[in-house]
Amino acid sequence: MNTMTAEAAAGWAAGEERRRFLLAALGHDAVDDAVTELLFEHVVLGRYHWTVVANSLAPILSEVTEVADESDWAAAADHVLDPDPPASDPAGSRRSEQGTDFTVALIRGFLRALSDDPLVRERLRSRPEVERRGFDPGLRGGVLKEEILDALRAGTEEDWNIVAGQLIAEAREVTGPAAGGGRV
Repeated sequence: MNTMTAEAAAGWAAGEERRRFLLAALGHDAVDDAVTELLFEHVVLGRYHWTVVANSLAPILSEVTEVADESDWAAAADHVLDPDPPASDPAGSRRSEQGTDFTVALIRGFLRALSDDPLVRERLRSRPEVERRGFDPGLRGGVLKEEILDALRAGTEEDWNIVAGQLIAEAREVTGPAAGGGRV
């Protein structure tokens, strides 16, 4: 009989929550094109081994968080305080070191989506200063940044492998049986 200890069950549940968070982040419009291109090159063109896909996912998310500046994090922290008002994003865009142009609206939308995630919300419960209205907006944004980046970094190698496997399986369903490239 296979029984799971309470500690193992808690670890599995935490892993499921992390993987759900990573999949949600990878599904955002800010990174969708890069993820789709990576999956196309693996599934259809057969250019990459599945481990390359798994190892390429975290940098895709990092590209957006690295281009975000202090004002973007502060705007996302304001969203935590008051999620209902419509976003007022300034015009313009920022180019990442990898050469991708991200509009400010897309960057802030990505950060707001991550801040709305239950995993991040749970992490923020231990950081009450984020929800304190009198707290400095820049510092509040810094706390939010810390928690989001820590949540993204919490993904283990196993998490990324499982996420990559799920994305690859979904891409194969979309492309059909003719897409046999990148077999394990």
